[in-house]
Amino acid sequence: MAIFIITEGITKLIPAGLLFPLAGVIIGLTLLRAWTSGRTNTRDRDLHGRMILVTGAFTATGLEIMLELAKRGAQIVALVPDLSDPLVQVLIQLIQQTTGNELVFAEKCDITSPASIRQFHETFVKGRTGTGMQSEPPRIDAVMFCHEYAHIGVWDRLGRSKAQRLEEEDRRRKNAYGTYFFSTLFLPFLLRSPAERDIRFINLVNPMYAASVSQFEPKGVAGVAASSSTSVTQLESERSLRSILFARHFQRVLDALVNPPVPPTSQDSTQVPITSKKQSNIKFVTACPGFGLEESIAPFLGATRNEAGVVQSRFGRFLYYTLWPLLFFIAKLPAATSQTPLYTLCVPHHHKVPKPSAEPVPSAEPQFSSPSQSASAKAKQSQEPEPVLTGGGLYRECDMVQLPTERGKWLMEEESVGRAVWEWLEAGVKAWEEEEKERLGTTDAKQGGQDPSTTAAAETAQPEVNVGSTLPGLKGKFKAS
Repeated sequence: MAIFIITEGITKLIPAGLLFPLAGVIIGLTLLRAWTSGRTNTRDRDLHGRMILVTGAFTATGLEIMLELAKRGAQIVALVPDLSDPLVQVLIQLIQQTTGNELVFAEKCDITSPASIRQFHETFVKGRTGTGMQSEPPRIDAVMFCHEYAHIGVWDRLGRSKAQRLEEEDRRRKNAYGTYFFSTLFLPFLLRSPAERDIRFINLVNPMYAASVSQFEPKGVAGVAASSSTSVTQLESERSLRSILFARHFQRVLDALVNPPVPPTSQDSTQVPITSKKQSNIKFVTACPGFGLEESIAPFLGATRNEAGVVQSRFGRFLYYTLWPLLFFIAKLPAATSQTPLYTLCVPHHHKVPKPSAEPVPSAEPQFSSPSQSASAKAKQSQEPEPVLTGGGLYRECDMVQLPTERGKWLMEEESVGRAVWEWLEAGVKAWEEEEKERLGTTDAKQGGQDPSTTAAAETAQPEVNVGSTLPGLKGKFKAS
Protein backbone atom coordinates (compact mmCIF):
# COMPACT_ATOMS: atom_id res chain seq x y z
CA MET A 1 0.00 0.00 0.00
CA ALA A 2 2.76 2.43 0.92
CA ILE A 3 4.69 1.72 -2.30
CA PHE A 4 1.53 2.28 -4.33
CA ILE A 5 0.93 5.66 -2.67
CA ILE A 6 4.55 6.75 -3.25
CA THR A 7 4.39 5.66 -6.91
CA GLU A 8 1.18 7.55 -7.45
CA GLY A 9 2.67 10.66 -5.85
CA ILE A 10 5.78 10.53 -8.04
CA THR A 11 3.79 10.06 -11.25
CA LYS A 12 1.61 13.05 -10.39
CA LEU A 13 4.56 15.32 -9.54
CA ILE A 14 6.88 14.23 -12.37
CA PRO A 15 5.70 13.72 -15.94
CA ALA A 16 6.16 10.19 -17.24
CA GLY A 17 8.55 11.37 -19.97
CA LEU A 18 10.99 12.75 -17.40
CA LEU A 19 11.17 9.76 -15.08
CA PHE A 20 13.92 7.89 -16.91
CA PRO A 21 16.09 10.99 -17.64
CA LEU A 22 15.76 12.04 -13.99
CA ALA A 23 16.72 8.56 -12.82
CA GLY A 24 19.74 8.67 -15.14
CA VAL A 25 20.83 12.02 -13.69
CA ILE A 26 20.51 10.72 -10.12
CA ILE A 27 22.51 7.60 -10.94
CA GLY A 28 25.16 9.66 -12.74
CA LEU A 29 25.55 12.08 -9.83
CA THR A 30 25.79 9.17 -7.40
CA LEU A 31 28.55 7.57 -9.46
CA LEU A 32 30.34 10.94 -9.77
CA ARG A 33 30.16 11.43 -6.00
CA ALA A 34 31.56 7.95 -5.41
CA TRP A 35 34.40 8.53 -7.90
CA THR A 36 35.44 11.96 -6.55
CA SER A 37 35.39 10.63 -2.97
CA GLY A 38 38.31 8.37 -3.88
CA ARG A 39 39.26 5.05 -2.41
CA THR A 40 38.17 3.90 1.01
CA ASN A 41 40.63 2.47 3.48
CA THR A 42 39.85 -1.24 3.79
CA ARG A 43 42.61 -1.98 6.28
CA ASP A 44 42.11 -2.12 10.00
CA ARG A 45 44.46 -2.15 12.97
CA ASP A 46 44.01 -2.69 16.68
CA LEU A 47 45.26 0.51 18.30
CA HIS A 48 44.58 -0.37 21.93
CA GLY A 49 47.54 0.71 24.02
CA ARG A 50 48.92 2.96 21.25
CA MET A 51 49.69 6.62 21.94
CA ILE A 52 48.99 8.93 18.97
CA LEU A 53 49.63 12.68 18.90
CA VAL A 54 47.53 14.76 16.50
CA THR A 55 48.27 18.34 15.42
CA GLY A 56 45.54 20.31 13.68
CA ALA A 57 43.20 18.00 15.56
CA PHE A 58 40.18 20.29 15.35
CA THR A 59 40.22 20.84 11.63
CA ALA A 60 37.58 18.96 9.64
CA THR A 61 39.96 16.17 8.64
CA GLY A 62 41.64 16.13 12.04
CA LEU A 63 38.33 15.57 13.81
CA GLU A 64 37.40 12.74 11.46
CA ILE A 65 40.79 11.09 12.01
CA MET A 66 40.49 11.38 15.79
CA LEU A 67 37.03 9.84 15.65
CA GLU A 68 38.32 6.83 13.67
CA LEU A 69 41.35 6.42 15.92
CA ALA A 70 39.16 6.52 19.03
CA LYS A 71 36.93 3.80 17.55
CA ARG A 72 40.02 1.61 17.18
CA GLY A 73 40.92 2.09 20.84
CA ALA A 74 43.88 4.45 20.48
CA GLN A 75 44.98 6.80 23.22
CA ILE A 76 44.85 10.22 21.54
CA VAL A 77 46.48 13.48 22.53
CA ALA A 78 45.12 16.42 20.55
CA LEU A 79 47.63 19.27 20.46
CA VAL A 80 45.88 22.64 20.62
CA PRO A 81 47.21 26.19 21.07
CA ASP A 82 44.62 27.14 23.70
CA LEU A 83 43.08 24.75 26.23
CA SER A 84 40.73 27.43 27.52
CA ASP A 85 38.69 27.32 24.32
CA PRO A 86 35.32 25.82 25.40
CA LEU A 87 34.88 24.20 21.99
CA VAL A 88 37.92 21.99 22.62
CA GLN A 89 36.45 20.44 25.75
CA VAL A 90 33.04 20.00 24.12
CA LEU A 91 34.47 18.16 21.11
CA ILE A 92 36.70 15.98 23.29
CA GLN A 93 33.71 14.94 25.39
CA LEU A 94 31.65 14.25 22.26
CA ILE A 95 34.35 11.95 20.87
CA GLN A 96 34.63 10.15 24.21
CA GLN A 97 30.88 9.64 24.45
CA THR A 98 30.39 8.69 20.81
CA THR A 99 33.16 6.08 20.69
CA GLY A 100 33.14 4.96 24.33
CA ASN A 101 36.88 5.68 24.46
CA GLU A 102 37.81 7.73 27.52
CA LEU A 103 41.49 7.95 26.49
CA VAL A 104 41.06 11.05 24.36
CA PHE A 105 42.76 14.14 25.74
CA ALA A 106 43.86 17.63 24.72
CA GLU A 107 47.21 19.18 25.61
CA LYS A 108 48.53 22.66 25.04
CA CYS A 109 51.04 22.82 22.19
CA ASP A 110 50.98 25.63 19.66
CA ILE A 111 52.71 24.17 16.61
CA THR A 112 53.47 27.71 15.38
CA SER A 113 55.42 28.61 18.53
CA PRO A 114 58.85 27.08 19.27
CA ALA A 115 58.55 27.94 22.96
CA SER A 116 55.22 26.12 23.20
CA ILE A 117 56.64 23.06 21.42
CA ARG A 118 59.62 22.99 23.78
CA GLN A 119 57.35 23.28 26.79
CA PHE A 120 55.17 20.39 25.62
CA HIS A 121 58.25 18.28 24.88
CA GLU A 122 59.62 18.83 28.38
CA THR A 123 56.23 18.14 29.97
CA PHE A 124 55.61 15.00 27.93
CA VAL A 125 59.04 13.46 28.40
CA LYS A 126 58.81 13.90 32.16
CA GLY A 127 55.33 12.32 32.20
CA ARG A 128 53.54 15.35 33.58
CA THR A 129 50.77 15.56 31.01
CA GLY A 130 47.12 14.94 31.72
CA THR A 131 47.02 11.83 29.55
CA GLY A 132 46.77 9.43 32.45
CA MET A 133 50.31 8.11 32.02
CA GLN A 134 52.09 9.85 34.87
CA SER A 135 52.87 6.51 36.52
CA GLU A 136 54.05 4.87 33.29
CA PRO A 137 56.96 5.62 30.96
CA PRO A 138 55.65 7.91 28.21
CA ARG A 139 55.57 6.49 24.70
CA ILE A 140 54.68 7.66 21.21
CA ASP A 141 53.45 5.30 18.52
CA ALA A 142 52.43 7.83 15.87
CA VAL A 143 52.31 11.55 15.17
CA MET A 144 49.68 12.83 12.74
CA PHE A 145 50.59 16.27 11.37
CA CYS A 146 47.19 17.51 10.18
CA HIS A 147 48.00 21.22 10.46
CA GLU A 148 49.78 21.47 7.08
CA TYR A 149 46.94 20.12 4.96
CA ALA A 150 44.59 23.10 4.95
CA HIS A 151 45.01 25.48 2.02
CA ILE A 152 46.58 28.85 2.84
CA GLY A 153 45.81 31.85 0.64
CA VAL A 154 42.83 33.35 -1.17
CA TRP A 155 42.42 33.07 -4.95
CA ASP A 156 44.34 35.90 -6.61
CA ARG A 157 41.36 37.04 -8.67
CA LEU A 158 39.47 37.79 -5.46
CA GLY A 159 42.09 40.32 -4.45
CA ARG A 160 44.85 40.04 -1.85
CA SER A 161 46.46 42.99 -0.13
CA LYS A 162 50.19 43.07 0.56
CA ALA A 163 49.59 42.63 4.27
CA GLN A 164 47.37 39.62 3.56
CA ARG A 165 50.01 38.04 1.33
CA LEU A 166 52.69 38.51 3.97
CA GLU A 167 50.43 37.03 6.66
CA GLU A 168 49.74 33.99 4.48
CA GLU A 169 53.44 33.44 3.78
CA ASP A 170 54.17 33.75 7.49
CA ARG A 171 51.63 30.97 8.20
CA ARG A 172 53.22 28.73 5.57
CA ARG A 173 56.64 29.29 7.01
CA LYS A 174 55.61 28.66 10.62
CA ASN A 175 53.68 25.49 9.75
CA ALA A 176 56.72 24.04 7.99
CA TYR A 177 59.05 25.08 10.81
CA GLY A 178 56.68 23.56 13.36
CA THR A 179 56.72 20.16 11.66
CA TYR A 180 60.52 20.14 11.42
CA PHE A 181 61.03 21.42 14.96
CA PHE A 182 58.57 18.99 16.55
CA SER A 183 60.02 16.00 14.66
CA THR A 184 63.66 16.71 15.42
CA LEU A 185 62.95 17.68 19.01
CA PHE A 186 61.23 14.36 19.77
CA LEU A 187 63.63 12.23 17.73
CA PRO A 188 66.17 11.58 20.54
CA PHE A 189 63.28 10.50 22.77
CA LEU A 190 61.98 8.12 20.10
CA LEU A 191 65.43 6.67 19.40
CA ARG A 192 65.46 5.31 22.95
CA SER A 193 62.31 3.29 22.28
CA PRO A 194 62.58 -0.47 21.70
CA ALA A 195 63.86 -1.28 18.22
CA GLU A 196 60.83 -3.45 17.48
CA ARG A 197 58.28 -0.71 18.23
CA ASP A 198 56.27 0.54 15.26
CA ILE A 199 56.57 4.35 15.22
CA ARG A 200 55.16 6.53 12.45
CA PHE A 201 55.24 10.20 11.48
CA ILE A 202 52.42 11.02 9.02
CA ASN A 203 52.41 14.48 7.46
CA LEU A 204 49.31 15.59 5.54
CA VAL A 205 49.93 17.88 2.55
CA ASN A 206 47.75 19.68 0.02
CA PRO A 207 47.35 18.12 -3.45
CA MET A 208 49.02 20.91 -5.47
CA TYR A 209 52.58 19.53 -5.28
CA ALA A 210 52.67 18.45 -8.95
CA ALA A 211 52.58 22.07 -10.15
CA SER A 212 56.06 22.78 -8.72
CA VAL A 213 57.89 19.66 -9.90
CA SER A 214 59.10 21.23 -13.16
CA GLN A 215 60.32 24.50 -11.60
CA PHE A 216 61.46 23.45 -8.14
CA GLU A 217 65.15 24.26 -7.68
CA PRO A 218 67.17 23.11 -4.65
CA LYS A 219 69.10 26.40 -4.55
CA GLY A 220 65.85 28.33 -4.52
CA VAL A 221 64.27 26.23 -1.83
CA ALA A 222 63.66 29.28 0.35
CA GLY A 223 60.53 29.93 -1.68
CA VAL A 224 59.24 32.62 -3.94
CA ALA A 225 58.73 36.07 -2.50
CA ALA A 226 55.13 36.83 -1.64
CA SER A 227 54.80 39.46 -4.35
CA SER A 228 51.71 40.38 -6.31
CA SER A 229 53.05 38.52 -9.34
CA THR A 230 53.31 35.19 -7.48
CA SER A 231 50.11 33.17 -7.58
CA VAL A 232 48.79 31.49 -4.48
CA THR A 233 48.72 28.14 -6.29
CA GLN A 234 52.45 28.44 -6.98
CA LEU A 235 53.20 29.16 -3.34
CA GLU A 236 50.98 26.33 -2.12
CA SER A 237 52.40 23.81 -4.59
CA GLU A 238 55.94 24.68 -3.51
CA ARG A 239 54.99 24.33 0.15
CA SER A 240 53.49 20.90 -0.45
CA LEU A 241 56.44 19.65 -2.52
CA ARG A 242 58.90 20.90 0.07
CA SER A 243 57.10 18.92 2.78
CA ILE A 244 57.24 15.78 0.62
CA LEU A 245 60.98 16.16 0.03
CA PHE A 246 61.57 16.84 3.73
CA ALA A 247 59.81 13.59 4.66
CA ARG A 248 61.94 11.70 2.13
CA HIS A 249 65.18 13.10 3.54
CA PHE A 250 64.07 12.58 7.14
CA GLN A 251 63.67 8.88 6.34
CA ARG A 252 67.22 8.82 4.94
CA VAL A 253 68.39 10.18 8.26
CA LEU A 254 66.40 7.60 10.23
CA ASP A 255 67.74 4.71 8.15
CA ALA A 256 71.29 6.07 8.45
CA LEU A 257 71.01 5.98 12.24
CA VAL A 258 70.53 2.19 12.22
CA ASN A 259 73.20 1.62 9.57
CA PRO A 260 76.58 2.69 10.97
CA PRO A 261 79.21 3.51 8.35
CA VAL A 262 81.31 0.58 7.14
CA PRO A 263 84.79 0.66 8.73
CA PRO A 264 87.54 1.23 6.15
CA THR A 265 89.72 -1.73 5.24
CA SER A 266 93.47 -1.61 4.80
CA GLN A 267 95.09 -2.01 1.41
CA ASP A 268 96.68 -5.30 2.46
CA SER A 269 93.42 -6.80 3.64
CA THR A 270 91.72 -9.26 1.31
CA GLN A 271 88.46 -9.34 3.27
CA VAL A 272 85.64 -7.05 2.29
CA PRO A 273 83.21 -6.18 5.10
CA ILE A 274 79.68 -7.32 4.29
CA THR A 275 76.84 -5.41 5.90
CA SER A 276 73.11 -5.81 5.42
CA LYS A 277 71.18 -2.57 5.17
CA LYS A 278 68.58 -2.24 7.92
CA GLN A 279 65.42 -0.20 7.98
CA SER A 280 64.55 2.06 10.86
CA ASN A 281 61.52 1.16 12.95
CA ILE A 282 60.55 4.85 12.71
CA LYS A 283 58.77 5.71 9.46
CA PHE A 284 58.15 9.22 8.15
CA VAL A 285 55.62 9.34 5.31
CA THR A 286 53.52 11.93 3.50
CA ALA A 287 49.78 11.51 2.94
CA CYS A 288 47.82 13.58 0.43
CA PRO A 289 44.09 13.49 1.24
CA GLY A 290 43.11 15.18 -2.06
CA PHE A 291 40.93 18.23 -2.65
CA GLY A 292 38.72 18.68 0.39
CA LEU A 293 35.60 20.81 0.34
CA GLU A 294 36.25 22.47 3.71
CA GLU A 295 40.06 22.59 3.76
CA SER A 296 40.95 23.12 0.08
CA ILE A 297 38.06 24.79 -1.76
CA ALA A 298 36.63 27.01 1.00
CA PRO A 299 39.98 28.64 1.97
CA PHE A 300 40.91 29.06 -1.72
CA LEU A 301 37.71 31.05 -2.30
CA GLY A 302 38.18 33.01 0.93
CA ALA A 303 34.99 31.61 2.45
CA THR A 304 36.66 30.90 5.80
CA ARG A 305 37.41 33.27 8.63
CA ASN A 306 40.88 34.37 9.68
CA GLU A 307 42.27 34.32 13.21
CA ALA A 308 40.46 37.58 13.96
CA GLY A 309 37.13 36.01 12.99
CA VAL A 310 36.72 38.10 9.83
CA VAL A 311 35.61 36.54 6.54
CA GLN A 312 38.56 36.71 4.15
CA SER A 313 36.46 37.49 1.07
CA ARG A 314 32.76 38.30 1.09
CA PHE A 315 32.44 37.74 -2.63
CA GLY A 316 34.34 34.45 -2.29
CA ARG A 317 31.98 33.36 0.48
CA PHE A 318 28.99 34.18 -1.74
CA LEU A 319 30.61 32.26 -4.59
CA TYR A 320 31.29 29.26 -2.35
CA TYR A 321 27.70 28.91 -1.17
CA THR A 322 26.35 29.56 -4.67
CA LEU A 323 28.50 26.78 -6.15
CA TRP A 324 28.15 24.47 -3.16
CA PRO A 325 25.75 22.01 -4.87
CA LEU A 326 28.34 21.54 -7.63
CA LEU A 327 31.33 21.51 -5.27
CA PHE A 328 29.62 18.83 -3.18
CA PHE A 329 29.93 16.40 -6.09
CA ILE A 330 33.52 17.23 -7.14
CA ALA A 331 35.30 17.77 -3.80
CA LYS A 332 35.85 15.45 -0.84
CA LEU A 333 34.09 15.60 2.49
CA PRO A 334 36.09 15.03 5.72
CA ALA A 335 35.10 11.36 5.81
CA ALA A 336 36.83 10.93 2.44
CA THR A 337 39.90 13.09 3.12
CA SER A 338 40.70 11.00 6.21
CA GLN A 339 40.97 7.70 4.31
CA THR A 340 44.56 7.97 3.02
CA PRO A 341 46.01 9.12 6.39
CA LEU A 342 44.20 6.21 8.06
CA TYR A 343 45.61 3.84 5.44
CA THR A 344 49.18 4.95 6.18
CA LEU A 345 48.50 4.28 9.85
CA CYS A 346 46.96 0.84 9.27
CA VAL A 347 49.15 -0.59 6.50
CA PRO A 348 51.59 -3.15 7.96
CA HIS A 349 55.02 -2.15 9.21
CA HIS A 350 57.97 -4.12 7.82
CA HIS A 351 58.59 -5.53 11.32
CA LYS A 352 55.03 -6.93 11.43
CA VAL A 353 54.93 -8.64 8.04
CA PRO A 354 55.66 -12.38 8.35
CA LYS A 355 58.58 -13.59 6.33
CA PRO A 356 57.79 -16.03 3.54
CA SER A 357 58.23 -19.63 4.61
CA ALA A 358 60.93 -21.73 3.08
CA GLU A 359 60.09 -23.90 0.09
CA PRO A 360 58.96 -27.39 1.07
CA VAL A 361 61.44 -30.20 0.62
CA PRO A 362 60.35 -32.37 -2.30
CA SER A 363 59.18 -35.82 -1.27
CA ALA A 364 59.96 -39.04 -3.09
CA GLU A 365 56.38 -40.22 -2.63
CA PRO A 366 53.79 -38.97 -5.11
CA GLN A 367 51.33 -36.46 -3.72
CA PHE A 368 47.76 -36.22 -4.94
CA SER A 369 45.44 -33.26 -4.58
CA SER A 370 41.94 -32.46 -5.71
CA PRO A 371 41.30 -29.88 -8.47
CA SER A 372 39.88 -27.43 -5.92
CA GLN A 373 43.01 -27.68 -3.77
CA SER A 374 45.23 -27.15 -6.83
CA ALA A 375 43.23 -24.06 -7.83
CA SER A 376 43.46 -22.57 -4.35
CA ALA A 377 47.20 -23.23 -4.24
CA LYS A 378 47.71 -21.49 -7.59
CA ALA A 379 45.59 -18.56 -6.39
CA LYS A 380 47.76 -18.16 -3.29
CA GLN A 381 50.92 -18.24 -5.39
CA SER A 382 49.54 -15.62 -7.77
CA GLN A 383 48.53 -13.25 -4.98
CA GLU A 384 50.45 -10.00 -4.79
CA PRO A 385 52.80 -9.54 -1.84
CA GLU A 386 51.47 -7.85 1.25
CA PRO A 387 51.93 -4.05 0.95
CA VAL A 388 54.30 -2.62 3.52
CA LEU A 389 54.64 0.99 4.66
CA THR A 390 57.53 2.58 2.77
CA GLY A 391 59.37 5.22 4.76
CA GLY A 392 59.73 8.55 2.96
CA GLY A 393 56.98 7.61 0.51
CA LEU A 394 54.09 9.70 -0.79
CA TYR A 395 50.64 8.16 -0.38
CA ARG A 396 47.47 9.18 -2.17
CA GLU A 397 44.16 7.39 -2.64
CA CYS A 398 45.25 4.64 -0.23
CA ASP A 399 48.29 3.72 -2.31
CA MET A 400 51.89 4.77 -2.70
CA VAL A 401 52.46 7.10 -5.66
CA GLN A 402 55.42 8.79 -7.34
CA LEU A 403 55.95 12.42 -8.22
CA PRO A 404 55.10 13.02 -11.90
CA THR A 405 57.74 12.95 -14.67
CA GLU A 406 61.34 11.84 -14.48
CA ARG A 407 62.27 15.08 -12.76
CA GLY A 408 59.88 14.25 -9.94
CA LYS A 409 61.59 10.91 -9.43
CA TRP A 410 64.96 12.67 -9.46
CA LEU A 411 63.83 15.15 -6.81
CA MET A 412 62.76 12.30 -4.52
CA GLU A 413 65.94 10.26 -4.90
CA GLU A 414 68.58 13.01 -5.09
CA GLU A 415 70.07 13.40 -1.62
CA SER A 416 71.35 16.93 -2.29
CA VAL A 417 67.77 18.12 -2.87
CA GLY A 418 66.56 16.73 0.45
CA ARG A 419 69.63 18.12 2.19
CA ALA A 420 68.90 21.59 0.79
CA VAL A 421 65.34 21.42 2.12
CA TRP A 422 66.60 20.22 5.51
CA GLU A 423 69.22 22.97 5.80
CA TRP A 424 66.68 25.62 4.80
CA LEU A 425 64.33 24.43 7.54
CA GLU A 426 67.17 24.17 10.05
CA ALA A 427 68.31 27.74 9.42
CA GLY A 428 64.73 28.98 9.41
CA VAL A 429 63.96 27.40 12.80
CA LYS A 430 66.96 29.14 14.36
CA ALA A 431 65.79 32.50 13.04
CA TRP A 432 62.22 31.62 14.07
CA GLU A 433 63.28 31.06 17.69
CA GLU A 434 65.23 34.30 17.77
CA GLU A 435 62.26 36.11 16.29
CA GLU A 436 59.96 34.79 19.00
CA LYS A 437 62.43 35.69 21.73
CA GLU A 438 62.56 39.26 20.50
CA ARG A 439 58.79 39.42 20.20
CA LEU A 440 58.28 38.11 23.72
CA GLY A 441 61.04 40.33 25.06
CA THR A 442 63.14 37.45 26.40
CA THR A 443 66.89 37.32 25.98
CA ASP A 444 67.79 34.05 27.67
CA ALA A 445 66.43 30.89 26.10
CA LYS A 446 65.77 27.95 28.37
CA GLN A 447 67.82 25.74 26.06
CA GLY A 448 70.48 28.36 25.50
CA GLY A 449 69.61 28.72 21.81
CA GLN A 450 70.59 25.14 21.17
CA ASP A 451 69.84 23.68 17.76
CA PRO A 452 66.66 21.57 17.95
CA SER A 453 68.43 18.72 16.15
CA THR A 454 70.87 18.39 19.05
CA THR A 455 68.33 18.53 21.87
CA ALA A 456 68.12 15.42 24.08
CA ALA A 457 66.91 14.59 27.52
CA ALA A 458 69.64 15.57 29.93
CA GLU A 459 68.63 13.05 32.55
CA THR A 460 69.59 10.03 30.42
CA ALA A 461 73.05 8.97 29.36
CA GLN A 462 72.98 7.15 26.04
CA PRO A 463 75.69 6.33 23.51
CA GLU A 464 76.07 9.01 20.87
CA VAL A 465 75.55 8.55 17.16
CA ASN A 466 77.37 11.05 14.97
CA VAL A 467 74.81 11.64 12.28
CA GLY A 468 76.72 14.45 10.67
CA SER A 469 79.34 12.02 9.44
CA THR A 470 76.64 9.73 8.05
CA LEU A 471 74.48 12.26 6.25
CA PRO A 472 75.65 15.85 5.74
CA GLY A 473 72.04 16.98 5.80
CA LEU A 474 71.76 16.32 9.53
CA LYS A 475 74.26 18.10 11.71
CA GLY A 476 75.03 17.45 15.34
CA LYS A 477 74.71 14.32 17.44
CA PHE A 478 71.69 12.36 18.52
CA LYS A 479 71.66 10.04 21.47
CA ALA A 480 70.29 6.62 20.74
CA SER A 481 70.09 3.32 22.53
